[in-house]
Amino acid sequence: MNKLLVLLFAMISLGSSAQTTLLADFEDQTAGQLKINKDYTGSLFSIKPRVMENPSKTGINTSNYCVGAVNKADADWWKNFLILDLKEPVTISDQNRILNFQAYRSIQPKEMAIGFNTYEDSGRLFQGNLQTDATWEQLSIDLGVKFYGQTLKTIFIILSCNWTDPRSGWGEATYCFDNFILAAGDVQPPVKLTINSAETYQTLQDFGASDCWTTEFVGDYFSAEEKAKGARWLFSQQMDAQGNPEGIGLSCWRVNLGAGSASQGGDSNINDETRRAECYLKADGTYDWNLCDGQQWFMKQAADYGVDHFILFSNSAPIYYTKNGKANANNQNISCNLKSDCFDKFAEFLATCAKHFTDQGYKITYIDPVNEPRFDWKDGQEGSPWENSDIARLARELDNSITKRSLDVKILIPSASSWDLTYSGSGRATKQIEAFFKEGLTTYVGNLQSMERAISGHSYWTFRTNDDLRGIREKVASETEKYGICAMQTEWSMLDAAPTTDAGFPASYEAATKMDIALYMAKVIHSDLVFGNMTSWHYWTAFAQEQYSQKNRFYLIRLNASGDTGDESYGSLRNGGKLTADKNLWVLGNYSRFIRPDYRRIALDGADDMNKLLGSSWLSPDGKELVTVLVNMSRNSRNIDISVNGMTSIYAYVTDKDHNLQLDDSLTDAANLDLAARSVTTIVMQLKEPLSVNDIRIRSKTNDQAIYTLGGQRIIHPQKGVYIQGGKKRIIK
Repeated sequence: MNKLLVLLFAMISLGSSAQTTLLADFEDQTAGQLKINKDYTGSLFSIKPRVMENPSKTGINTSNYCVGAVNKADADWWKNFLILDLKEPVTISDQNRILNFQAYRSIQPKEMAIGFNTYEDSGRLFQGNLQTDATWEQLSIDLGVKFYGQTLKTIFIILSCNWTDPRSGWGEATYCFDNFILAAGDVQPPVKLTINSAETYQTLQDFGASDCWTTEFVGDYFSAEEKAKGARWLFSQQMDAQGNPEGIGLSCWRVNLGAGSASQGGDSNINDETRRAECYLKADGTYDWNLCDGQQWFMKQAADYGVDHFILFSNSAPIYYTKNGKANANNQNISCNLKSDCFDKFAEFLATCAKHFTDQGYKITYIDPVNEPRFDWKDGQEGSPWENSDIARLARELDNSITKRSLDVKILIPSASSWDLTYSGSGRATKQIEAFFKEGLTTYVGNLQSMERAISGHSYWTFRTNDDLRGIREKVASETEKYGICAMQTEWSMLDAAPTTDAGFPASYEAATKMDIALYMAKVIHSDLVFGNMTSWHYWTAFAQEQYSQKNRFYLIRLNASGDTGDESYGSLRNGGKLTADKNLWVLGNYSRFIRPDYRRIALDGADDMNKLLGSSWLSPDGKELVTVLVNMSRNSRNIDISVNGMTSIYAYVTDKDHNLQLDDSLTDAANLDLAARSVTTIVMQLKEPLSVNDIRIRSKTNDQAIYTLGGQRIIHPQKGVYIQGGKKRIIK
């Protein structure tokens, strides 16, 4: 009966629709579909590998029998194999890619290793210890990351990897394994999630995307029906007749101010015409606001759909102001491609554009004047390297230009190409938090009237491993806390080599599906928001063609070009075409559509396993709507309990391989929600009474600046002791 209950639990945990293959449970004292390889004769076994009695009938495994051995714990690694041959080899597919089993080790002086078809490194998918000595533990190994489509013949278990010191003195150890099951997913127990509204973090400012560069072509050359469809997908906050979101409701639109490379054509040092950009400024110093009409069409659509605000950003100064007359370094080694006497002119250009669009009715909140200053930007697109001293000089000029126009616009710097550069590194454009916000340095600009007390950066190059996703972002959070600023993630797509299999990604981009890519994006978003406490998250870029087998790594909406060639991925966008909404769009929508500006992140416990279940909870300003986004990284469903007292309604929106931000009206019991495998689910709860949080928590005072927490976000007030909240004057003591 105990064995039956164990297997029944495993099947339920794997989901009712999962296909499972039981290889062996050993309860009849045979190895089932496995063969214990007795041809191997390690010389240090006191009990050779065989079916044996369960040494510890407690915890998750109370069965009578298992497979195991007793061996000297300091035995050489080649003398302590447990080899299990499959009587009928199987081909690994989506339906059987996860090997689930239980493991027990009486003592663990060394790690164990598990490989498939070979004991060599090439076949290993696990190496490590169990969490606790002498305790049964559930293990799930994804065979598909290395062996998808290949035949599984043998399971090799190195009981103790004795190639590290100390190599002796440990005596005997018992090693046991049980309940080998091949399935589509991994065994995961139900989980209770706990929400604590008294513990608050950052206030969300926005989710956004960039219009670079192809909105100009879509707006100019695609049909009215197609481009309207794209605008609806990006900006709409409406629901269709079935209760499904029409779009992802972006709350920010990041608009590129081009440098004029489009006017140079092939002489621009930018081969791809879709990466060239027009400039509103003309050579004679006048402005032509009729340019960039495709971009401006999408700006108008964003505003009409209710997008909260706009960021104007620049990759290069106008070509009339650059040292080489190009919008990039033109294959030269340049530290800053801006003439020394044109810093004020570039600032005037940026402020003039902000003033124009403000007068047109757009809410321009930020000017982002430099982009990824660490890079050389020698060719391929508009771009310029920058020294920290040059960025500081430009910021001071831009502050003057903004101030004299009385614009309610802030400066946002420096769009660092990776987060580690904001607090570490050497050479150009490094340690930028300290450079711009530490008083006394020559590059300090934190006191400028128009300077936003924030550091902007990009999540490129720091997302391939779980350690980077967590450690680097926690360091950013620590450094921004130190200087009393916040962090804003203003650009990410799946640049860089593929994430590692240890981080839950398939073995390569070739092996990944579009949902795999989108799901990992959700993991990056979660890491930025939860570990980095970031207040904004923006994708790069909204539209692109799918080229070079890159799948959906670089777009939210795919561009499919029309034309006689029939090559939608490489055809000219001047021929128009069709738009395709992709998984990235809808996964981002799980966040952007429901976590609105001024929602505050509150504590959520129980969803913090980087390769299994991740989650964050957000509370509306009135405290009556609670939004929780859950990322199920595992390959089968996961049952959760997220019940909250006083809930009056619950809606769940799912994105997985079969659904695109779709309302799931079967998920209505908050205490019993089944999250789909490899999915992102947004749970929206309406509450009868508002959950309360502390609006103001005094933290400390520094010189003439008061530091306090407003809605969970740490703020340094620029004036001594007084601020306004809710129309009333408050005094910080």
